[in-house]
Parts: sequence; structure tokens; C-alpha cells
Amino acid sequence: MKPCFSMKINIKQNASKAWLFFLDLIFPIECLGCGREGYWLCGDCFKEVKLKPKQYCLHCKKENDFGQFCPPCQIVYSLNGVWIAALYDGLLINQVIKSLKYRFIGGLADDLSKLLILFVDRLLEQGKVLRSGLARGVDWRSFKRAKNLSLAILNFNDNLVVPVPLSNKRLRWRGFNQAELLAQKIAGKYELAQDNNNLIRTKHKKPQAKLDEAHRLENVKDCFFWQGSHLNKKNIILIDDVVTTGATLNECAKVLKAAGAGEVWGLVAAKG
Repeated sequence: MKPCFSMKINIKQNASKAWLFFLDLIFPIECLGCGREGYWLCGDCFKEVKLKPKQYCLHCKKENDFGQFCPPCQIVYSLNGVWIAALYDGLLINQVIKSLKYRFIGGLADDLSKLLILFVDRLLEQGKVLRSGLARGVDWRSFKRAKNLSLAILNFNDNLVVPVPLSNKRLRWRGFNQAELLAQKIAGKYELAQDNNNLIRTKHKKPQAKLDEAHRLENVKDCFFWQGSHLNKKNIILIDDVVTTGATLNECAKVLKAAGAGEVWGLVAAKG
């Protein structure tokens, strides 16, 4: 008798857990920052990772409050904007992300998700301050900033969290999708709906990190497919570990908006 679909999923999950346990035996748990045993990133070193002080348009790099694309830049993007928690040029955050992805240290997703949560808390507080200021009648500068408040921030609890998917080949190689691990933590913290299954990567291509900007765009073209129901203007938070040009996030956003999504925002730990 052929195993049912749920049995196949359980077999894959158990194999993944066994693989991660095996890796823990090979790589002793030591802080990537100071070498302290028992932590991948100890509390003291975690504090050394600084939140990105200012967001900007990913395309032209003009600073703004909420990472939205400038009107001229928005024309070429399906994404509404990208929220970036930290800078990737910091040595420690660089090590954390590379160890998560290439040393298969899934436990580092906990530390990266804490960073994302701190960042989102700050983002929401910033939005809350601007909203309350509008109610009191603020000056034109604050009003101009408040106009850029997205629906995804204003109605944060209504967002759907979607991780950027991996190809089946890369998922088998790594044993987990780091974006999905981060998405689970974010959705759990803020009690948001989450969908891990309906945004599908249909093609296995070269890693984006190995390509220049022009080839990144071509590399992810037509790689994604939405197999779920119509999204009915649902706002989406698209989760990944790192963004460089935004090509992958934007290709996902294109597919999601074609399926009826409202706003689509990227949320990433760092900018490469």
C-alpha cells in the first residue's frame, strides 16, 4: 500500500530533524561572536547587532521612514517596499546568516527572528506615534510622513505571512527553509495568519548571491507560482533572510498580486 501524503510529510520532517541533530553533534554550539559555549549567539553579542537606523527606497536608496519605493521607482516594482532590520556589512550578522544557510545551523533562526521582532516592534511604534500625532493635528512635515504609512502597518494584525520558498532540490540539500523558520516565529509572535504551502518555487536556479544584478533578474524570472485561492486584497508580509537587489522578493510579489494580493512588503533580516 502506498503511503498517504501526510505520512510522506512526517517522514520528511523526521528526516530533517535527524539531520539537524546530526549537525549539532558535528558542530558544537559556540557563540559566533565570542565563542561562549551553549549559544549560537549569546546575549552580549546579540546586543552588538544594531537595528538599521533608517529605511530607504531599495531602488534609488533615498532615505524614508518605512522602506517604501519612491513613486518613480515603484513603476518597475510589484513590491510596495522592503523592511530591512540590520545592515549585512556588519561582520557578526554576516556570519549568522551564512552559518544559518550554509552550515545548516537552524537554531540561528531563533536569533534572527528576535532581531526581526525588535525591528517590527519599532516599526509599529513609529506608525503608532504618527497616527496619534495626526489625531492631535500635527505640522505638515509629520503629516507628509504619516501619508506614507502603509495599510500593512496600519492594519498589521490582518497581514498574511508568506516565506520565500526554496526549490525542492535546495530544500533537500539544506534540510529546512530558513525563510520559513523566520516566518513561523514572526507569525507566532504577532498572531498573524501564515501560509507556507501555496507560494511554490517551480524552478531550481543558480544561487542569487553568485550573480550580478542583471543576471539576478533573469535568474528568478517565472520561478514562482501561487497555487492557493484568490487572495482578495489580502496584504502580505513576504519573509526572507537577506535582500540584495530585491529581484527574488519582487518576482514573488508579482505572482502574489496576480493572485489578488493587496500590498506586498518584504521583511528581511539584512541587506546584502
